[in-house]
Parts: sequence; structure tokens; C-alpha cells
Amino acid sequence: MSAGRLSGERAGGIVGARLGRPPQDLLEAAVVLEAWGGVPSADALALEPALLPAQVEPDARATRWEAEEDEGRESIVAEGIGLLVAIVAVATWAGPLSHQLGATVLEHALRVALPLTLGLQWTIRSRYLGRPSGLRCLAEERGRVLLALSMLLFALALVPHVGVLAAVLVLIWVGGTLLARRGWGLLYAVLVAGEAVALARHVPAARSLLGLAVVVFWACVLAVATAGGPTPRQAPGRLRRSLAAGAIGALLGGLLIGDQSLGWGVHGAFPGLALAPSVIGSLWGGYHLWQFHAAVPRALRGLPLAQANAPLPRGPATRILLGALARLLGVTTALSLLVLAAAPWTQGTDSPSLFLAFGVVALMCLFVSLHESLGFTHWALAVTTVSLAVELAIGRLVQVSTPGAALAVAGAVGALLALAPLARQLRSPGRMLATALWIK
Repeated sequence: MSAGRLSGERAGGIVGARLGRPPQDLLEAAVVLEAWGGVPSADALALEPALLPAQVEPDARATRWEAEEDEGRESIVAEGIGLLVAIVAVATWAGPLSHQLGATVLEHALRVALPLTLGLQWTIRSRYLGRPSGLRCLAEERGRVLLALSMLLFALALVPHVGVLAAVLVLIWVGGTLLARRGWGLLYAVLVAGEAVALARHVPAARSLLGLAVVVFWACVLAVATAGGPTPRQAPGRLRRSLAAGAIGALLGGLLIGDQSLGWGVHGAFPGLALAPSVIGSLWGGYHLWQFHAAVPRALRGLPLAQANAPLPRGPATRILLGALARLLGVTTALSLLVLAAAPWTQGTDSPSLFLAFGVVALMCLFVSLHESLGFTHWALAVTTVSLAVELAIGRLVQVSTPGAALAVAGAVGALLALAPLARQLRSPGRMLATALWIK
């Protein structure tokens, strides 16, 4: 299609419909028309008056950017807090649950619950929580979400021996993400700590965990029902992409429990405590990465279309990624040393290889998460699939006595596979990166 066959009014309608807002500049409008309207960039540039109608006041635009950036960062913090509290729960509940239910039952339940928890967290974030007014978006579809979750947990509860325990754990841990997103993370932490105290006092596990699950469920219902904020400006994320994100999360969860040497539910508070430093490091690194959504389009603003795809080795995208890596590695290293110092009191292994394995996986998760957020979901899914296959192959074909060795190798493979295309994309942010960031 050319500009001659596309009226200015229709061009403006295409841009507005795809973005859900006025374009930031002519470059962004031209990208949208070329990607979705089949208009050559030269013709799109000729439609400038139609593409940029009434100019948005700078202060208003900055406010919208700041609001969306805050919403996105809140979703990352919420997911991180939910996952971190779940990990601490594994560490503090492991001993009492093993004594009451048996180490084998707990281990098998965790092998089911952890991947499913991560899968649901990634799905909810992609479809709802990663968008402006995410809880309001979720509230508008609460009936369908509740039905789907009920069916999933009911099917999980039918699994012999471990199904009910796994379903209860999934409900508690996924509910923590919603509570943290609502700003009730402290309440959730208190509930988890209270469960740890109850188990330590030999309260029957079945009764206490079921009671906690009921409390978390109704707290989530209240959190979604009372979520404030403006009416959602964007529709929920596409279901297909959200399901793909969920598959990525589930595969990452499978990666965490695929190495038999870790001993989930068997080695006392480990490996839960050993995983906590890398989760905190990933949380801080991911929080820093959210600057992409404002810094990269701002750097491209005003550039001629012919120069927008030029390599920028020291551009804002590369600087932000390096800053995120520094935060991840620094925090993970420092906290790992603290956990190692406390190992004699946690009844678990103090092997540094375990912390190295989790650190490598945290690095991989950072890269994969960035791929997914930029819209390169297929590559992120391929990377996680290959990594899990490598881990399972090592476990079956090689006899390794070092704790976490298979996980470390699989994480390193995934990090390398994810880094190469990511570095190329960030060096040349241009049309592909602008489209991934702004076309939802």
C-alpha cells in the first residue's frame, strides 16, 4: 500500500488503533504504518501532518510515561516478592513438612508445584500485571480467571499421593504475587511466617496449609475487587503470548527442579536458602531493566528513519543491560557469601557449586525475561527448552557428584544462547526494537 491510496485520516486511525494512543514522534508512526499497514517508510514520512495530529503537552506525556514505567516496575517487584516468599517458604517449611508428610512426598509435590507456580506467575504477568492498571484488567476478567484456575487446581488435586499438597502450594504461592502487586506483600510475608511457626509447633500440616490457602484466596479476591487506579487504557495482553510466557516460566521452574543433586524437600532448608540470593539479585536487575521502556524510545526520538537502525555500541540499551548485570552479580555474590556463612545452622550442604549454579541460572533468566518482554517470545521459549534438555541429558548420561553441576551447565548454555541475539538487538535498536517496545 502507498500513501497515495491511504488517506491521512485513515493513516492516523491505523496508528492510533495499534498504539492505543497518539504516536510519540514521526519515527514511531512510520514504524507502525510499515509493520501493520504495508506502507513504505518513505510514503509514511510524507504523511506527517496526519500522523501527528494534536501535539500532546510535554508534561502530560512525561506523566503518562512515568505512570506506565511505575506500573511495569511494580509488576516486576510483585512477581519477585511472590517468588522470594515462596522460596523462603520452601526453606522454612521443608523440615517440619518432611517429618509430618515424608521427604519423598514433599519432594515430589515440590517438583510439581514449583514449575506450575512459575508458569502461572509468568502468564498472569504477561496478560495482566505487566500492563497499566494490571489488577483492574484482571478484575474485568475475574470470572474466567477464577474458572480456569479452579479447573487447573482441581485437576492437579486428582494426582495420586502429592496432588492435593501441590495444589495447595500453588494456590498459596501464586496468590502471593497478586497480594504483593496490590501492595500487601508484608501481609503475605506475615502469613507465611505464621505458617512456619505453626509447623514448628507441630500443628498438623494438612490443616494449617489448607487454612493458609483459604486465607490467601480470599485475600486475593479482596485485593482484586478493591484495586484502585484509573480505568485500564490497554486491553489485557494477547492470550497466545501470555500462554507462551507461561510455558517459559514453567520450563524455568523445571530447570530449577530438574537437577536431582539439589534435593528439594530433602536437604533441610537447602536449596531454598541457596536460591534466595540469586532471586534477590534478579529482582534488582530486572527492576533496573525496566528503564528500557522509556530510555530506548527517548534515544530514538528525533532520529531520521535512515539512521535509526545504525549500530549504537554504547547506546542506552547497552548501558542499561550492563547496569542490570552489575546489580545481579553484585547482590547475588554478596548474599551468597552470607548464606554460606550461615550454612552450619541450616542443616544443608554448603557447597559453593550450588550458589554458582543458581547464579548462572539467574543470569539466564534475566536474558530470557528481556527477550520475552521485547516480544521475542519464540526465541526465549527455544532457549529455555534447550537448557532443560541439556540438564536432563546430563542427569541421565553423566554421573556427576558435584551439587548443581547439571543445573550450572544448562544455565550457562541458556545464557550464551540468549545473549548472542540480545547483544545484536541492543547494538542496533532501530525499527525492530522500537516495534517490540511500543506495539502491544
